[in-house]
Amino acid sequence: MIKAIALENVWLNFSDETKAAFKKNKAYQFQFKKEEELTESDFLETEVLVGLPKPDLLAKYKNLKWLQLLSAGTNGYTQGADFPEDVTLTNATGTYGLTISEHLLTMAFILLRKFDLYEKQQEKEIWENIGQIQSIYGSTVLVHGLGDIGSHFAQKIQALGGHVIAVKRTVYGDEEFADEVYAESDLDKVLPRADIIASSVPGTHETYKLFNQEKFDLMKENAIFLNVGRGTNVDLEALCDALESKKIAGAGIDVTDPEPLPKGHRAWHTERLLITPHASGGYTLPETWRRFMKILEKNLDAYANGKDLTNIVDMKTGYKRNAHK
Repeated sequence: MIKAIALENVWLNFSDETKAAFKKNKAYQFQFKKEEELTESDFLETEVLVGLPKPDLLAKYKNLKWLQLLSAGTNGYTQGADFPEDVTLTNATGTYGLTISEHLLTMAFILLRKFDLYEKQQEKEIWENIGQIQSIYGSTVLVHGLGDIGSHFAQKIQALGGHVIAVKRTVYGDEEFADEVYAESDLDKVLPRADIIASSVPGTHETYKLFNQEKFDLMKENAIFLNVGRGTNVDLEALCDALESKKIAGAGIDVTDPEPLPKGHRAWHTERLLITPHASGGYTLPETWRRFMKILEKNLDAYANGKDLTNIVDMKTGYKRNAHK
């Protein structure tokens, strides 16, 4: 029997129903523990780990063969991390597209229709029409990253009558839900065309502070910038500068650098900047957990039967390996 541990943490405790689902596969002996509850025998005997373990503790798992992350992001496990060479890493790609794309869409509508400004007027009991607004219909939307999240968002934008320009790491030529597709090297060329820019790419060496003063200077004055990828992908000071100087019209970010965003940071009070506390994903939407469990159950069965796992991560790029269908 394969010894496996599902790691709980401060924001995730497995329900009895979930524990029963884990235990359906009789090839496994599952335990449910918080990381601080692990014993030496756990570190010595565990073969399969499900969760978000502290990367610096992975070396203690002497028999670990497969780590299934609860997240799609792989920061801390790839690109320079001391990840065990003989351990297979899989992520949760395919889990978050629905919930995070709806989060992006909500932020876009709030900013386009100036609900953030109307909320401030309501607090002051001011009855006044703020004036012109923008629509997704007929707009040009740059979707930066066309993975699970980007594809879900692009599909919604097209359904609402928007024109989608996708920018992605590798162009295959058969991408869905995009009217135009460009390589990452063309980002500067297409940024000036976009009314909305929505980025959902992982945090890597290549994307570190990718959106900086130079990028914001390329955007339209009416542009809306959205980021649900990693906070390190955006120079937050440059974003605040761009908003305060009205180089762009608004921004919505679910991730920051640093994170959590410290009290007293100027971003908290920058006008037309929406901030959510890394809340676009997670498992607050029940459907998200159902999607993860489908991936997990498929992988548990594959591993027990010596078959290929779904969502194996390329350790050099941090992306799902062979992501192209």
